This record gives sequence, C-alpha cells and structure tokens, in this order.
Amino acid sequence: MVAPYDRSVLTSTLPASAVVGVLATITMDVWFVASSRLGGEALTSDKVGPDLVGRWAGGLARGEWRHRDIAEAPAMKGEVAVGIATHYATGVVLAYAYLATLRRLGRRPGLASGTAYGVATALLPLLIMYPSWGYGFCGRRSDDAARMARVMLTGHAAYGAGIGLWSALLARRERCRP
Repeated sequence: MVAPYDRSVLTSTLPASAVVGVLATITMDVWFVASSRLGGEALTSDKVGPDLVGRWAGGLARGEWRHRDIAEAPAMKGEVAVGIATHYATGVVLAYAYLATLRRLGRRPGLASGTAYGVATALLPLLIMYPSWGYGFCGRRSDDAARMARVMLTGHAAYGAGIGLWSALLARRERCRP
C-alpha cells in the first residue's frame, strides 16, 4: 500500500540524495577504472566516456537530439567537464528517485534493492542515450554492442550497489547521532 503524499519527502530526501548520488556515482567511476584495468578490453569501450556524454549534452542544449555517430561529431570545447557534470547530476537525480520512492513506500534502502535499481537505470543509456548517439538500441548499430552493454550494465550495477550501501551507511550514521 502506498503511503499518502508527504511534502517532507522532498525536503528530507533531497539533501540525502545529493550526498548518496555523488557517492554512488563515485562508486560507479571507481568500478569503471578498476574494471578497465582488471577486465581489459572486455569491460571497456572507446564508444563510452565523459567526452561523448559532454558532446551529447552540449548537442541537446543546442537542440541536436540525434547523431549519425557521436564519436565522429566535432568535439565541443569543455565537453569532458560537461560530461562529468552531466554524469554526476544524473546520479543525484536518479538517487533522489530511488530514495523518494522507497520512502513513499515505507521501505528502507539496501544493497539488493539498490543494485536492482542500478541495473534498471542502465536502460536509460541503452534505450535513450545510445540511439541518440547513433548507435541504435543497446548499441546494436555500433561495432561494439556487447561491450557497450556490458560496460553499462556492470557500471550501473556498481552505481546501484553504491546507492544501497551509501544510503544505508548514512541512515545508520543519522540514527547514531545524539
């Protein structure tokens, strides 16, 4: 049963989701770096990176919704910084959605639900971002679809695990305050 709407969900969840979103996104980025070193080519793709996210976000701001191949689009000044900012802002927004939904349902965050949520958020790049980049659904029009999907699924699983772990740790810390 869904709890009645409570405006305090926004005010109390927003600061927590900002912290959790940033920490979970850092967890995801640490995973990307570690997996690229440990997993080699199986867990990396040159078709995924902050430069391309920034190029895409810059294009969206200019009304350019689709690319033939974003990697071949002209580089944008400051695209890496824009990509990182977009990546972290998205992490905060998605963490807010997770925490607000759980709070509304009267549930606590945890590793299993966070990881499942993170894997579900991988649908955003697979079904929205990749097609917009010119790679088709799940990157199928690229020559790197399997690795691109693997990078997104494992990265978003790490993001979700980060949401679950960081939100549980922060909640525990709050309960321990005098």
